[in-house]
Amino acid sequence: MIDHWLATPPNGYFGQSYGADVRNMLLRELSTDNADNFLAQLRRDIPLLNQLDDSQLSIDTATVDYDQLYVYLRVGGINIELGESTTETLDQDYYNVRAQ
Repeated sequence: MIDHWLATPPNGYFGQSYGADVRNMLLRELSTDNADNFLAQLRRDIPLLNQLDDSQLSIDTATVDYDQLYVYLRVGGINIELGESTTETLDQDYYNVRAQ
């Protein structure tokens, strides 16, 4: 169910707000508000997850080397990788914010 939600773009169903905007979350500054809004949308779209407390449903990060930050959705004891927190391709343009 969570994989389906993550794969569905926001407003992917006519008249419904169902869906995750993972790319937008990864491109924005990783803050408590950003993660809380993402989890609130998840809880609205999948009411079953309202039974989990904040320690069982969270956004976690892992730093790899010195320049990579991976973001995970933690459900219970399961980590679902959301991706790397870097600039991704939007349409046809690509911007590398770490370019020197």
